[in-house]
Amino acid sequence: MNNTDYATKALINRQKRKRQVKRHITALILSLFMIISVPFLFLSFSTEANDLEHQPSYKYYKSVEISKGDTLWSIAYNNFDSAHYKDIQEYITEVKKLNDLTSDHIVAGNYVIVPYYASEFIDN
Repeated sequence: MNNTDYATKALINRQKRKRQVKRHITALILSLFMIISVPFLFLSFSTEANDLEHQPSYKYYKSVEISKGDTLWSIAYNNFDSAHYKDIQEYITEVKKLNDLTSDHIVAGNYVIVPYYASEFIDN
């Protein structure tokens, strides 16, 4: 092997190495950017979600007149809020306690008190 072949190969290898170093530096910079920016992105989404989750809701009570054909279940179905009760049975249990009912039997013309939730505060 003569000196010109060796010098040419050395020059080619240096150029390859420079390109390789540039690619590594670029990859490092992009990685650092991602490591820094991704947590901020998740925190911003998390903050918006928490604001929606923590909107205050206030519990109120209203009187509902029992019409012919109404059942405790139909009244509960119309007023049930799945965000505050695990199921409709839990809601009916609360309605029965509020009205001192020992069964599901209700009479048309009477009234029952039912709980409901609202996001706005009503000052009476």
